[in-house]
Amino acid sequence: MNFRSIADLSCTVRKNLYKIPRDVDLIVGIPRSGMLAANMIALYLNLKFCDLHSFINNIPITHGLSRQVRYSALMKPSDARHVLIVDDSVLTGESIDIARKQVAQCGMVAKTTYCAIYAASFSTIYSDIFLEVVELPRIFEWNVLHLPFLEKCCVDIDGVLCLDPTRAYLEYLTKAAPLVIPSYPIGHLVTSRLEKYRKDTEYWLAKHDVEYAKLHMLDLPNSETRRRLGCHASFKAEVYRRQRESILFIESEPHQAMQIMKASGKHVLSFSTQELFCPGFSYPIIERHARHFGKRALRKMFRFAKRLFDYN
Repeated sequence: MNFRSIADLSCTVRKNLYKIPRDVDLIVGIPRSGMLAANMIALYLNLKFCDLHSFINNIPITHGLSRQVRYSALMKPSDARHVLIVDDSVLTGESIDIARKQVAQCGMVAKTTYCAIYAASFSTIYSDIFLEVVELPRIFEWNVLHLPFLEKCCVDIDGVLCLDPTRAYLEYLTKAAPLVIPSYPIGHLVTSRLEKYRKDTEYWLAKHDVEYAKLHMLDLPNSETRRRLGCHASFKAEVYRRQRESILFIESEPHQAMQIMKASGKHVLSFSTQELFCPGFSYPIIERHARHFGKRALRKMFRFAKRLFDYN
């Protein structure tokens, strides 16, 4: 499974700016995901930017006053000579094809170049420019909780759907502030909340229109037992492992995400850090181990230096 975060998107855009024709004077984003990528390109190249609807309808272009943009005399889309029309990814080419037809019908005379940030190897033909090949299956940070594939996912609650506890716990259960509410039903909600709080949890989920097939909760007598056993990750991993149809676990915290991945042997996404932990070879795992060993080495060096100083 391939994953790209918003940070990855920015890096991909920055590294591939050389692919964009130098005479482009206006950037246009295909709603919705293409808007994010198009805005990044426009900011890097210091060009004006608008959405596809504004371009087709020749709506005057506005921009901030903090700096002078290139082609500042360009006041409306019809003034542009070469337009770059951007989408975040291309798979079947349908979105770009619809955009091509809309642009052709609106009568704009500017030269148009179509750009996709991410393409599969078989879909590069659908855009004039692509910045990176990312094969299927793939997921992106900006839409991971807004796709039908959520029915094949296990999802944590605290730290993903709502804030982690910040008030009296019983009050928190029903009044927690939502973070991201999914747009499609979730296959399995998996939380280390105790089973005795099921009704409160179901109340919050219903209140915020979170749809799901099954809610898995930790069946222990109290939080003291849960802390003593330290079974947060092992419980989630066992539930995830049993769901053969589940292809991704979305966990709030990176350390638990790595533990769930190791115990289940399946992909886990840390929602707070937007790291995908993959079975076997995984850069996030290597990086985390490197940071861990680096901190241990620094602590040992500090203790050694302190003993040496005390001795002298």
